[in-house]
Amino acid sequence: MRRSLTLVALAAFVLAVAACGPTEEAIDPVAWPFMETTEKLSINGKPFDAYVAKTEAHRARAVNGLAIKEGQAIAYLFPEQEEPVRLKFETLPDPVDLVFVDAAGKALLVESVPAFTQTSFPHQYAAKGARVVLQLRKGMAKDLNISKGADVKTEPSLTEKSKEAAPAFAELFFLRSERPETKPENAPSVQLKVLEKAEEVAQFMKDRDDLKEGQGVLLLIPTGYHEFWLKEVKGKVCACYLERAGQFRSIVISSMYEGIEASGDSDLAQPVYYSPTPASYLAIWKGSDFFSKHGIERRSPVVISGVNATSSAQPDYKNMEVKFGETRLEADLARTDDARKAALMRAPGMQAGKATVLAWDDPSHVEIDAPAGANLWYIKADGGKYTVGEKFNDTKAGRIAAKASSRFVLVVPSGVEATGELKFPYVLRDLRPLLTPMTFYRARAKDVVTDRWPTAEQGMLARARVELALTESEQRQGLMYRTSLRENHGMLFIYDAEQPELTYWMKNCRMNLSIAYLDARGVIVKIHQVMKAPDPSTLDADLERYESGEMAKYAVEFEERWFEKNKIEVGDRMFIPPALLNRQP
Repeated sequence: MRRSLTLVALAAFVLAVAACGPTEEAIDPVAWPFMETTEKLSINGKPFDAYVAKTEAHRARAVNGLAIKEGQAIAYLFPEQEEPVRLKFETLPDPVDLVFVDAAGKALLVESVPAFTQTSFPHQYAAKGARVVLQLRKGMAKDLNISKGADVKTEPSLTEKSKEAAPAFAELFFLRSERPETKPENAPSVQLKVLEKAEEVAQFMKDRDDLKEGQGVLLLIPTGYHEFWLKEVKGKVCACYLERAGQFRSIVISSMYEGIEASGDSDLAQPVYYSPTPASYLAIWKGSDFFSKHGIERRSPVVISGVNATSSAQPDYKNMEVKFGETRLEADLARTDDARKAALMRAPGMQAGKATVLAWDDPSHVEIDAPAGANLWYIKADGGKYTVGEKFNDTKAGRIAAKASSRFVLVVPSGVEATGELKFPYVLRDLRPLLTPMTFYRARAKDVVTDRWPTAEQGMLARARVELALTESEQRQGLMYRTSLRENHGMLFIYDAEQPELTYWMKNCRMNLSIAYLDARGVIVKIHQVMKAPDPSTLDADLERYESGEMAKYAVEFEERWFEKNKIEVGDRMFIPPALLNRQP
């Protein structure tokens, strides 16, 4: 149900409360940030009862939450900005006219928006240079003689008022109780840009030098578990995951991160942060001690205002744009062994205007057996700056011995010149390693870590990357026929439920391995430091069995004596990302 612009219901509520209380005491109702108020406004000499929206919270509330009657209007005010002013309607009960007005009081654009019963939504309208947008009942623009280029005179002057308008920030208010005695706008708050486009999601907090202390971004998570890192983000930030909880689906904090920052000398070493439960939002902003300074605790309720979006688009690795100055290439991504091999086979005959980005988990993994005639450009990465390093044009067939300085190699068609600044897509700059990170730590029950990699202070012992064996066929295959494993790389076997006992053998294995069994909490219950690769002629009945000895849900394999080398013992824990730890059958 849409609420009318008028405040009859609120007024009736205030009067009713006043009648029940002492007559000498004034009633001051809680004024939530999105509560609408009206003022008198004249547009080209005609009087209106208007709602004037000067903040993103009010603009978002008005664009899809207010219905206007005869003699009413909505005025959206915007600060001066480089980007076009946009209004996005998810629905609309009645048709309206939109008038975009610039700082000189000229109509830039006049549009008619149909009602939701007449067409499908959403509808979006935009005009560059607009400072005021008037929303009027359908036909009113014509009655006021407003068309594109016409003068729009308002009293008081809305173009003057627009100088006070706030940028497009949503606001998060952190409350200390379900029914705060103070006004929510007096509660601790932060200002956040809502990320809607896939490229914005990938950009995250990178290169956002315009953000001040207490300003950041808000990501709308469609459903399920989520994770993030801070690669290329400058300075310290605070963040929190938000979830809906309780009978009324109130928004509360599920996990908090304070004073975190980018660290690690490679993408493999960059810390990753996780939602411990399925999340609805991720908020992150510049700052170091917001939660401790304001006494905010986990499970505290949160009010979000100024969000006019239903979800954030997820990055897509097809049709990415790679640019050298004005030269544009449409690129796709190859990040597995099979995908890279297929891309290299196609490389000599690549079409003009196309490209493929070969990606590995780490620069030390970059290995290329080049076909004859391919053009392979190694990408250099220095913080957030990406440039072309070594070029191998019209290659001869064979192994390229160049040392990579980033995870990426660009395959380009013949004739492309790397002139001008390289614009490397944020979706690639933010590409996390493909293999799942696992961390082992010496903590007991009271020190369990659920939302981030354990630190040295929390008893961290070792970190590794693992392939996942989730299906029955993947678990039967395991590490069969492998003759080597990269350093600190292994395989994690995950079962749908805890098993009374797990038993492994080494059939068709070509190298010695070690194995640890873990219970449903991620606690190690048994370690076999050496599982010997059998002679290929050994009968199945004669293969040695390696048992868990206790209830187990996980098994993880590495090279022989890996656990011994890293001083990992029975009773230690493995940090498992929440999405895997809570995997349902």
